[in-house]
Amino acid sequence: MLILSFFGWWYGRGFKNYLLGFVDRLKDLVDFFSMRLLLRNLFDPFKQIGVERRANMPLNERIREWVDLQVSRLVGATVRFMILIAGTIVLVLRIVVGLVLGILWPLMPLLLVYSVMLFSRGVVF
Repeated sequence: MLILSFFGWWYGRGFKNYLLGFVDRLKDLVDFFSMRLLLRNLFDPFKQIGVERRANMPLNERIREWVDLQVSRLVGATVRFMILIAGTIVLVLRIVVGLVLGILWPLMPLLLVYSVMLFSRGVVF
């Protein structure tokens, strides 16, 4: 009776819980890397660094301010892009592992039964 309950759970509620957990872990991963926020702010200045603007600034200071802002945007875009790449790689790996485990899920109890049968025949791994 216990074995039948196990198989009922494994192929029913257990598999459903695995799939729901898989989707939740993907959402958590996207949230962990803040991927949506990074995409929205990709070209914002790095750490909001900027030159303080004053009234009637000379032209050379305005040009310097503009160049500083562009360099800060380039640094910010580079850092954010690298984090996005790392997050995407981790996300893809998580999806692949999750799909492989999802495919193997129905086979795991059968593999257990198969190994018991092999062991009972005297086959050693």
